[in-house]
Amino acid sequence: MIRMKYYIVLLLVLYGGELTVSAQEVDALSLAIQGKVHEGQVYLRWAPKDPLTWRYANQNGYWLEKVKILAGGEFVDDPQTTRLLQYPLKPETLDQWEVFSDDDYVLVGAQAIFGESFDVDPGNTSDITTIINASRELENRFSFALYAADMSPKAAELSGLFYVDEEVSIGDKYLYRVYPNVPMGGYAVDTATVFIGLADERPLPKPMEVTVEFADQVAMISWNARIHEHTYTTYWVERSADGRHFESITKVPIVSTFHKNPSERIFKGDSLATNGTTYYYRVIGVDAFGFKGPPSDVMDGTGLPAFRVAPTIASHEISDDQQVTLFWRVPEMDLSLLNTFSISRKSGRTGFTAPIAAELSKQTRQFTDSLPNSSNYYTVSAHDAHGRKIGSFPYMVQLEDSIPPAMPLGLKGKVSEKGIVSLTWEENTEEDMRGYKVYKSNYANDGFIELPGEMTEQAMLQDSIALNNLTETIYYRVKAFDIRMNPSGFSEILELKKPDLIPPVAPVFTNIKNDSLGILVQWEQSPSEDVEMHLLYRKGIEELDWSLVYTQEKGLTFYLDKQAAHNMRYAYTLIAVDDDGLESVPAKPITMRRKSSQLYPPVSNLVYKKNIDTKEITISWTYDHDEAVACRVYKRQGEGTQWQLYKVVKENAQANYELVDRYSGDQAIQYRVQVEFVSGEKSQMSQEVRIEL
Repeated sequence: MIRMKYYIVLLLVLYGGELTVSAQEVDALSLAIQGKVHEGQVYLRWAPKDPLTWRYANQNGYWLEKVKILAGGEFVDDPQTTRLLQYPLKPETLDQWEVFSDDDYVLVGAQAIFGESFDVDPGNTSDITTIINASRELENRFSFALYAADMSPKAAELSGLFYVDEEVSIGDKYLYRVYPNVPMGGYAVDTATVFIGLADERPLPKPMEVTVEFADQVAMISWNARIHEHTYTTYWVERSADGRHFESITKVPIVSTFHKNPSERIFKGDSLATNGTTYYYRVIGVDAFGFKGPPSDVMDGTGLPAFRVAPTIASHEISDDQQVTLFWRVPEMDLSLLNTFSISRKSGRTGFTAPIAAELSKQTRQFTDSLPNSSNYYTVSAHDAHGRKIGSFPYMVQLEDSIPPAMPLGLKGKVSEKGIVSLTWEENTEEDMRGYKVYKSNYANDGFIELPGEMTEQAMLQDSIALNNLTETIYYRVKAFDIRMNPSGFSEILELKKPDLIPPVAPVFTNIKNDSLGILVQWEQSPSEDVEMHLLYRKGIEELDWSLVYTQEKGLTFYLDKQAAHNMRYAYTLIAVDDDGLESVPAKPITMRRKSSQLYPPVSNLVYKKNIDTKEITISWTYDHDEAVACRVYKRQGEGTQWQLYKVVKENAQANYELVDRYSGDQAIQYRVQVEFVSGEKSQMSQEVRIEL
């Protein structure tokens, strides 16, 4: 027992922290399962998700079932469920664990399951402390047991969390299910599943993006853990002195802590016996089933002695022609690693650029900048032959400067409806720029005053203005300043129109009527001077939403709605929009029902017969329409007379109509027919027939 406890303490150190799982309410006994295909066999690994499930399953075991879903690549008509074992799979007895006691993780798993105590605070015996300690003990046992199973396939097998199915065939695919053999009680029992077949065998990938950084007798190996977070649970880091024979640098594998600390990379340090010797490193991943993947690419390098030469800029001189000479010194120490110096310069608001001087001799201690700016920050860097460098602190040198920056260009802006003015302009490129001041006025040629507050360093600014005054515009200009406060000239004047807060007057309708082609709507435009367009909206009288049907920007003040449906009543309203996008209140709606005679064609086969002896005229026609109820016959005799309704002929079931009329005199007689329908609507008039007497 003492030996088992020793291994738990050791693993706490190797794991890198506390392994306890936070207490939680458990509503269901839940599991997770993984599957893997290897050399014609299916490997299964599962684990409970919480301490309560683990404890109950250890007592009662797990049922493991298998369902063949595909046979020879085809779906099975009636899949059958079979149990892989006739008994629940539980942790093996303690004597079975002792057979594999040479595996440290088997010892840890046995202690977690069978150990007498995991007491975290045996010194305090109060009731509440006893309850808390019991909870923590269960959580710690659960954490250590699962950790041991992850680290050792044998520990997983002895824990009842591992199974290998050898009864599998090529072309088949199976659904495996595992669930606790626990009485239901007050808990729901979760079932974990995995769908897998021999065709799902995949080679393990090699670890990616392996890098090694070498320092003074130290190597830091790192690799990308995110790429294979669902593949590998642990890693081995191996080292070689000849590039062929590798040995692990640790006695236990390195645990992937991606889920606890989701950094993209895992780092592992290694101490080197000497500097100058080439060492080779590679990384090998191990999955949850204990299989090792292929090694990563080999990275090599040598340890490097510490480089500590830190230069310091001591002084400077400015010549009459405005050249700057820097003087620096280095510590009085071993300078054998020193190779060269370089000089970098920062000017104004820009960062340090590429060195203005590189590969200066390691014996030199001064440098002259023949083209300095008015304000400069210098650094001197010492370099060794291995690409390492150490830079000095920045050192400032200023020259006399009376040249102002250029006038700001590209001033533009906009005013919001709340009176917030947003201004932008092109940023000056001078290295010694300090900032900008902005000026405004209500007049284009006079009265510019500086905006209060600090000057702005960026080529943008916000201002607020009053909108309830008599001026419709506001004017701005900008001036640039360098660090010596030399001012530029004013920028070009920017004129901005203030937003219009008064909407236009509403337009009014003047007429609406049915036209042969649709509904004709006419209106009188809004009298407001800044109106840019009128928007005509329409909706069916039973509809809720208005639809835009016409935009009048200029031109005629009427609209012929050709899309109006027959016998539908429509409402129309009109809105005026000014040049600031403000809308008037809607005009008082007008309505009209669309009446279209075009839906009912005219009588087209009107014929007649004249009997001279009896002085009778018989006119006849046909008209077949389900909604026709009568035919109205119009007649006129003689030139210049008006058409008059002569007779109404009622509906004829055979759609054949006939009318006999007697005549007198010798003036020509004309007839026309119009059909009347059940809705009260009428067709168009027929073509007239003319009868000479």
